[in-house]
Amino acid sequence: MLTRDIFTSRYLYLRYSAAIMQHINWDNLRYVLMVANKGSIAAAARELGVNRTTVLRRIGTFQENLNCRIFDRGEAGYILTPEAEKMLNAAREVENTLFNMQRQIAGHELKLEGELRVTTTDTFMLSMLGPHLATFRQRHPHIVVDLMVTNSILDLNRRDADIAIRPTRQPDSSLVGSRLCDVEFGIYATAEMLAGINPDDIYKARWIGFVDSLQATPIGNWLDATVALDRICFRCDSFVAVRIAAESGIGVALLPRFLGDSSQTLQPVKAVIGELTTGLWMLTHPDLVRSARVNAFIVHFNEALGAS
Repeated sequence: MLTRDIFTSRYLYLRYSAAIMQHINWDNLRYVLMVANKGSIAAAARELGVNRTTVLRRIGTFQENLNCRIFDRGEAGYILTPEAEKMLNAAREVENTLFNMQRQIAGHELKLEGELRVTTTDTFMLSMLGPHLATFRQRHPHIVVDLMVTNSILDLNRRDADIAIRPTRQPDSSLVGSRLCDVEFGIYATAEMLAGINPDDIYKARWIGFVDSLQATPIGNWLDATVALDRICFRCDSFVAVRIAAESGIGVALLPRFLGDSSQTLQPVKAVIGELTTGLWMLTHPDLVRSARVNAFIVHFNEALGAS
C-alpha cells in the first residue's frame, strides 16, 4: 500500500511538473531564478549582464503567462511567494533532469557530424577566432558550428552552448577546459586625443566607460576605481564598440592589447596593466568531453591557440 501511495504521489508530481513545463518560458525562468537567488533586481541585472528594465520585463511576462504573482517585495528584497517557490522547485527538478539526460546522451555521440553550439564574445570573434574556425570547417566539413556571439555568459549546464571561449580569471567549477592564453590590457587613444596631454594626467582626460555585461567585471571595477565619474563621456557594452568609439576620437579607452595593438588609429598610452591580465579559457561540461564533435573542436583550438 505504501509503495502504491509513493507511486501515486510521484505520478501526480510528474503530471504537475509537466503542466508547469507547458506554460513556462525557460529563458524567462532564468531571470526569475536570478532575482530569487540575488534578492534584488539590480543584483540580478548585474549578474545577467543586462539592465534593470530587461529583468523587470522578463519577470512581468513570466507572471502573465502563468497568471500568478511570483514575488513579494519587502525590506529584505524580492522574495518568492510560497506558491511560486513550490512551482519553481518542481520546474528546477524537471529542468535539471532533462539537461542531465541531454548532456549524457550528447556525450556519447561518436560521429564527427551534426551541430555544435559554440559561444564567444564579439571581441575574440573579430580578432582571433575567424581563421581557426575556417580551418576547423575544412578539417571537419560535416560538423555545423552554431556560433553565438554575445558578451553575456551562457549557461553550459543548461546546454545554452556546448563550448564556451571566454575570458575569466576563475572558471565555473562545474566546467572543465583549458587556458588558451593570457589576455593583457592597455590604455589607448588617438594621436589627436593625446596631443597636449601629459601621460601622468591621462586619467583626467575624456574616457569611454562600460555598461551592462562589461560593467560588472574586474575591468569595469578597475575603471570605476581609477577614472572619476565626470570623466566618462561615453559608454559601451562591447570592447569592439569601445575601440570604434576611441578611434573616432570620443575618448580614451581601456582595451585588450590584441584589440588595441591591431588598430591603425590608436596609440598605446600604457601598454600593460598587469593587475587586469586574465585568461582566455575554452570550457565545456564534463558530460560532453567524450563527444566526438566537442573533442574535435577542443583539440583543434588547443593546437591553434596554444593552450597553457
